Amino acid sequence: MISTYCVRGGIIIIVLVVILSCIVLRHNAIEGTPRSISSDNPQYITVLDSSSEKRGQLDDVTSDLNVMKQTPKLQSNQKTSNSSSENVVEPKLTDLPILKLERHKKYLPAMIKESDDIISLLPDTGFLSDYKSFCWNGKTETLRCLPGAYIAGMPKCGTTDLFAKLEWHPNILKPPTGKENMYWSRSRVGRKAGLYLPGHRNKETFDSFTGRMTNIEMKDNHGAIILDGTPILLSDHREWETRYPWATNPPYTNADIIHFVSPQAKVIAMVRDPVERLWSDYLYFDRGEKRTPDTFDKHVKVEMNRFQSCLKTRDLRHCSFSTENSVQTQLSLGLYICFLQDWSENFGDYLLVITLEEYSRNMAGTLERVFEFLEVQVDVGELNAFLEQSKIENTRHNGDVLKGDMLKQTRQKLRNFYEPYNIMLARYFQDRKFLFEH
Repeated sequence: MISTYCVRGGIIIIVLVVILSCIVLRHNAIEGTPRSISSDNPQYITVLDSSSEKRGQLDDVTSDLNVMKQTPKLQSNQKTSNSSSENVVEPKLTDLPILKLERHKKYLPAMIKESDDIISLLPDTGFLSDYKSFCWNGKTETLRCLPGAYIAGMPKCGTTDLFAKLEWHPNILKPPTGKENMYWSRSRVGRKAGLYLPGHRNKETFDSFTGRMTNIEMKDNHGAIILDGTPILLSDHREWETRYPWATNPPYTNADIIHFVSPQAKVIAMVRDPVERLWSDYLYFDRGEKRTPDTFDKHVKVEMNRFQSCLKTRDLRHCSFSTENSVQTQLSLGLYICFLQDWSENFGDYLLVITLEEYSRNMAGTLERVFEFLEVQVDVGELNAFLEQSKIENTRHNGDVLKGDMLKQTRQKLRNFYEPYNIMLARYFQDRKFLFEH
């Protein structure tokens, strides 16, 4: 009897050991084993390392897409609390389970290494407290300032018009060099020619940048906010693969470096229905070819195939930020969730995301909300009077209007492509406007 119990006990112990081993192996496969970081070959854990994990994420997105499709739309005049049992109403987005997105692992020492001149010039005692922008007196007692606010959108999302409308206010200042400065994304590290139109950018020192950003009006208007309107801040990280050959993803983004320098800066992100954005982008930027609905359809097919091929071997973040993405048809720029997550994680409540659609429907109301976000007082009557006589900036050229609309088949392909990512964005911010429903 004793020997029988011993045998049975041994078998139970062996089974338990096997089960525990499987659990440990599974945990390591998901979480990754601890890895040392060296200057020669730094490594960091990336999201979705394996193809099986990639399929799992795509399955989650597909599941969310099916849930949204199976639920009737909630009209703006319907109230869930007063609805009868006969009228099935879609639950509020805030009641739906949010799609969990992992925080991306960063390798911030790479940012510090590339920011020596920035760190050496930042004030040790902090910024001047009586300025709304981030100002300090330089080594020669010369006033230096950083923007107090940024418009970080995407090309063809309405940022030019938004900038012009905000600049109307006397307490919103345009930098002396204009709306778009390109420092954080291009000239801070330099840029080779040919990678992105207009391409080449010489490396600029932080001292030079802050010098040209400091508006002379700042000396007498401490309550003014310098506004940087560079739209490509969200997405432009080209050439990161060359700078960090050991990295599988960008070690850091523009959101990280701007937050590092001025963590209380206000950021207004502006996006648009990604299908319409892509068509407008394609027509607007002259890339040396005749642009028609047929050529657009051809480029969309090529870029979709290239992007899907990338996902077979790389994760979504890598493919979204890849320098290999076409500048002819910038498909990946419409994957807003891949870019906005970094800004949200860094800036939190200091980030306001608006859409071109809501801005177009209610320009005055949207601008009031933006001014309130910037903590700038505005006279509503004066604002409305200004809007009545102002024009819309940077609209489609007449020649492009004559080209008509994209092909119906192209539009449907793009809707299918972007829909899962729009859902991810809506779930992340808990706001249905990012579904871009039609």
